[in-house]
Amino acid sequence: MDIIISGILPYSSIASELGRQAAKAAPTLFQKMENGKGTVHLLDPNETGCTPFEYWQLEHRQFTPVGQQKHAAGLGPLYSTHPHDRDKPVWLMELAHIALGASNATLLTADDLNISEAESLALFESAQVVFSESPFKLLQFGTHRWQMEIPSDMVLPSLSPNVIASGQLNDWWPQDAASRQLRKLLNALQVEWHEHPVNLTRQEMKLPVINGAWVFGGAMPSQLQAAPASNPPHILQQLETAHRKQDWGQWLDLLAKLERNVFTTLLAEKNNNLILTGYDRLVVVTPGGIPAWLGKLLKRNQKWKEWWCQ
Repeated sequence: MDIIISGILPYSSIASELGRQAAKAAPTLFQKMENGKGTVHLLDPNETGCTPFEYWQLEHRQFTPVGQQKHAAGLGPLYSTHPHDRDKPVWLMELAHIALGASNATLLTADDLNISEAESLALFESAQVVFSESPFKLLQFGTHRWQMEIPSDMVLPSLSPNVIASGQLNDWWPQDAASRQLRKLLNALQVEWHEHPVNLTRQEMKLPVINGAWVFGGAMPSQLQAAPASNPPHILQQLETAHRKQDWGQWLDLLAKLERNVFTTLLAEKNNNLILTGYDRLVVVTPGGIPAWLGKLLKRNQKWKEWWCQ
């Protein structure tokens, strides 16, 4: 069985101290890492448009990009929860909080905002007016993401909101002429929601307002295959949000909880493969490395530090 742990590979800049604490917090996991053979796969978000964990999800579904598509295009049909034409592109709009700074902007995804269904529905209804004055169509409602339709002759880039939330929005915001109408739509939504009752209430509750959205996707459901029914992977995503925020204190706390509640039992099977992801890489750890006692004798028992993200 494959065991996928997303957000387990932190940045090399904090590896020296964090690696020592992480090994103490989750000795079962790190012993498994030390005893296995690791293969590093570099996955530059500039090339894929998505996180390494999302890349793995798409590869698991045998996603096949077409034309100039990046892997991130496949997140449209992957994340959609509504039935749709298998040969029609799926575009999603994810609710977000955009924080403007003096020289940059950052984005919080819907997963970071604790959005209720009632809040999302109220914003959805107000967005209908904005969409009616644009070439885009709003199709389906979801608490975190809405399905939309873009004109058939429009070519838009696709970037995962999870990638954008890991850096600065300015580095990713499309500035080309083809994206002008989309930028106009998103700006109009920001104006519409500026003093929306949902956001006024959230301000009173000291919660981040839902003042923006991000559009991504573009692939067709037919470009994805059904997930294999036999021997399904075990996916652990508990570290993902803390990793994206680089909140290493919370990350260590969550890692210790996984050790207590999950790793001691789940990692007992010797033949399991580990698939570890970070910001720009994926590491596959397979059984068959040198014995633990020999690794310690040769002082090679911390090779996992070489896997940290750059």
